[in-house]
Amino acid sequence: MYVDTTSYLNSIKTSSTSSTASSSMGKDDFLAILVAQLENQDPFNSTDPAEMIGQLTQFSILEQMTNMNETLTSTLAAVNVQTATGAVSYIGKTVMAQGSTLSVEDGTASSATYTLDSDATGLKAYIYDEDGSVVRTVTIGDQTSGDHDFQWDGKDDDGETVDDGTYTLAIAGTDADGNDVVASTVISGLVSGVSVSSGTVMLSLKDGREVALANVTSVVDTDA
Repeated sequence: MYVDTTSYLNSIKTSSTSSTASSSMGKDDFLAILVAQLENQDPFNSTDPAEMIGQLTQFSILEQMTNMNETLTSTLAAVNVQTATGAVSYIGKTVMAQGSTLSVEDGTASSATYTLDSDATGLKAYIYDEDGSVVRTVTIGDQTSGDHDFQWDGKDDDGETVDDGTYTLAIAGTDADGNDVVASTVISGLVSGVSVSSGTVMLSLKDGREVALANVTSVVDTDA
């Protein structure tokens, strides 16, 4: 999904205006109630001035916090728009990003790179489908620390080609002391679009996967 910057900015402005109006209405209501309380109080049992000051102070603090929250929300939204607009330049380029999703198209699986902080033994790669079930376990064996390539053949444990779609990769083993070791993985793909989801700028890959812009480690200009 591509980012419509104009619509996004307008939505921010509308949201900010609505929030301000709501905040002002709350202030007017509070003052109206306070005035009514003063006008109708029992002259022989009037409100304690100290209590009244305390109420006004609490309201003032609450109003300041509300205004601060609105300002921060608007600022973060504006930053996301700027970031998403800049991320449009990634479209048409291949990115490498921290992630664990693999795609299968026409029986061919995408590749990945994994990194080990220390030497590992009994290393295995586990491929999960979208339901969280393991469809393939690949025995890698002993491996030294550093970066390594991983290529899945797109088949399950029965040797059958899996359905096209998105799968998840996990690589784990043990170190020299018998402690569990989990490798960090990096995936790659061609960027086809940009979106903002829950305040996070996401890059849509041509094969249907998504990666967070913040997780991108390198960019390759395929037109260069």
